[in-house]
Amino acid sequence: MVINLNLPPSQPATNLKVTVLVETLKNGQFAASIFEFPNFRVEAKTREEAIAQLQATFLERLSHIEAISWNVPLSTSPPTWMQFAGVFQDDPDFQEIMDQIRVERTSDDDTEVDSSYYL
Repeated sequence: MVINLNLPPSQPATNLKVTVLVETLKNGQFAASIFEFPNFRVEAKTREEAIAQLQATFLERLSHIEAISWNVPLSTSPPTWMQFAGVFQDDPDFQEIMDQIRVERTSDDDTEVDSSYYL
């Protein structure tokens, strides 16, 4: 399967809305993180310091990031077995494998069955 990536040129975004989570820690400090970007987390003595540090860190990182939209083309129907029919028709080992499976299925020999496995 070949996927053609037709990516449009990126356009600068004017705003990015994120959710800032502020947590009061047991030691009295505050942790601030961004819900949508869990890797961004800071701790500070005050709530305001934590938010300010988080904003500064995030804005600095965003200055090096480019966001690109990509519309992934999806198949409208799931694959069926017919799409795979005949994939082994030219495989020289396939007939031998099928013959061996057929012999094992039709064999009355049960020496390979471990009776302790069944109750």
